[in-house]
Amino acid sequence: MLMAVLIATGDVSLDDVKTRKIVDIVMPPKDLELIDNFERPDEAEPEPDQLPPDVDIETVDDFDDAMNLNFNFKAKRQGVFADGSYVPIFQVPPQYPRRAAERGIEGCVLLEYTVTPLGAVSEPVVIQANPPGIFDRAATRAAIRYKYKPLIRDGVAVAVEGVRQRITFILEGEGKGPGYVPQNCLEMI
Repeated sequence: MLMAVLIATGDVSLDDVKTRKIVDIVMPPKDLELIDNFERPDEAEPEPDQLPPDVDIETVDDFDDAMNLNFNFKAKRQGVFADGSYVPIFQVPPQYPRRAAERGIEGCVLLEYTVTPLGAVSEPVVIQANPPGIFDRAATRAAIRYKYKPLIRDGVAVAVEGVRQRITFILEGEGKGPGYVPQNCLEMI
C-alpha cells in the first residue's frame, strides 16, 4: 500500500504541496502538593522459629567396635588427575591468508610449541614452511588458540615441550579429499 501511495504522489512537484501549520500544545503548570505527614504502616514482627520437638537419642557406650574400621581401597586413579598423555581438546582452524587464496597458493607449516600445565599452547615456533613465510602467521595464530588436556604425572599436570603439529592449507576443489596433501608439502610428511 505504501508503494501505491509513493507512485501516486510521485508526479506532484514540491511547489504544489500545501503547507500545514502544526499546532503548539502547551500544558498549563500544575501545582503539586507535598505530603508532610506520611505515616508508615506498622511492620509485623516476625514469628520466632519453631524448635523441633525433643528427641530421645540412645548413646553408645562401647566405641571400640565402631573405631575398628578397615578400608582397603585399591582403585586406579581416574578422571582429571589420572596419569596420561596430553590430548588435544580443541583445535581452531587457521584463517586462510587472503593473498594466498587470491593467488591459489596451497602449502603447510610445521610448528613446534609447548603445552602448558593448564593445557594452553605457548611459544609456537615455525620449524618448516612450504612455501616459506606465506602461512606462518596464520598457523601460529591458530596454534595459540589450541586447547589440550595436559599431561598428568603422579597426579600433577606438567608442561610438555617440543610438541610438533603440521597445519595444512588447502583450497577447495575437485580431487581434494580427506587424504589430499599439496605437492609442495609431500617432503614434510
